[in-house]
Amino acid sequence: MPEAKPTYIFRIIHRENLQILIDEGKLAAPNFSTNKDYISIGETELIRQRGDKPIAITPYGTMRDYISFYFGVRSPMLYCIWRGFDVEQRPQEDIIYLISTIEKLQELNAPFIFTDGHSFAAYTQFFNDTRYLSQIDWKTVNLNRWNNTPDDSDRKRRKEAECLVHKEVPFESIIGIVVYNQKVYDYISSVLKKNKINLPINTMPGWYY
Repeated sequence: MPEAKPTYIFRIIHRENLQILIDEGKLAAPNFSTNKDYISIGETELIRQRGDKPIAITPYGTMRDYISFYFGVRSPMLYCIWRGFDVEQRPQEDIIYLISTIEKLQELNAPFIFTDGHSFAAYTQFFNDTRYLSQIDWKTVNLNRWNNTPDDSDRKRRKEAECLVHKEVPFESIIGIVVYNQKVYDYISSVLKKNKINLPINTMPGWYY
């Protein structure tokens, strides 16, 4: 039988946060993060609204107890950051991707759940068993153009399927970093070198807008 392919997950962060995550040795969920220097790039009003949403499956808690990864790149969130829609506008070169896999989370015993769409949408389904990864619309997750259309008014929600990791993600779960251009590549490379960390870095402008 052919070897199973890894299920990649992606988190976008401000590049200045990388040193913080290295120092702490983890990514922490909002309810478990105490570093005031961490630069938030999310939709602050949406984060506030959805933070208390209860999770009805194991390991329970609320949305603020989880760290969110997407299953695809070029997310609607990144578009909002680039355009300044409902969030502070930032240049894309300030944003980097941290890459992990479902398999890496399992290897490190990091508890997680996942969704078939944006986690705040009322009709999004939540799962805690990887047998249900097939419920994700992978074709839509991997689309570059994800806007809703008259024929598909739910496409944007499905594009935003999420992997939600409970409480914290060990930094060792990160298997690679993607950046916007050579300037950011050089910066991230210097941060990793300073901390004696060997992680692959790739420049992928096609993962941006």
